[in-house]
Amino acid sequence: MLSDYDPGQLMAGFRSMSMLAGLVERGGRPAAISPTIPLRSGEKQYGWFPVDVTGVGRRLAVVTSERLILAGAEYRLRSVTSLRPRPGDFTLALDVRDGRSVEVAGPWVPWLGVVLCAEIHGAAWPPGYAPVIPAPRRRRELADTRR
Repeated sequence: MLSDYDPGQLMAGFRSMSMLAGLVERGGRPAAISPTIPLRSGEKQYGWFPVDVTGVGRRLAVVTSERLILAGAEYRLRSVTSLRPRPGDFTLALDVRDGRSVEVAGPWVPWLGVVLCAEIHGAAWPPGYAPVIPAPRRRRELADTRR
């Protein structure tokens, strides 16, 4: 499914993840945007973008300081028990207390993983996660175009 995305979006999402991870590691926080959904008191929205939800297809994801909303489901961040980012594959899996699990993929999913970790753990990555972040996989036809 990632082949459906523009290569520029994949690279932009990966770069944004790297920059945000560095900011969070230095004590910074994700920046809020103008909300596109009704927010609760004190809640901030950080972004909205398409993701591929395993078993469901492409859906719009909205991430706030309290919730991840996608595919007709709302995941309260305080209920998330596990985050498993795979930035090099542009995927993120999460589990919540009620037994639900979801895996998403897309150009902005690595950035989403850092936002969720910043809100849930106050760090760029889940506890015990040692990020070894390879450059994103690129298709052969994406070879250096500056030649």
